[in-house]
Amino acid sequence: MKLKKTRKERKCYSCKSLINKGDLYGQKSVALGEKVDGESETFDGINVVVNYMRIPVSMCQCCLENK
Repeated sequence: MKLKKTRKERKCYSCKSLINKGDLYGQKSVALGEKVDGESETFDGINVVVNYMRIPVSMCQCCLENK
C-alpha cells in the first residue's frame, strides 16, 4: 500500500493514536451496514431502503505494516 505524508493531524482508525503533521499514513475503506444493497426495511410504519456504503479511514504506518 502506498503511504502518503499527512498535511494535518489525523487519528488512526485501528489503534486510535494521533498521526502528527508530516508523518506517513495510509487509507483503507471500511464497510458500513450490511452487504445487501437495496434491501427494504419497515421502521415504525415507514419503509426504508438500506444501502451498502464504504468510507475511507486513515491508518498509521505501524498498523498497516502489522496487518
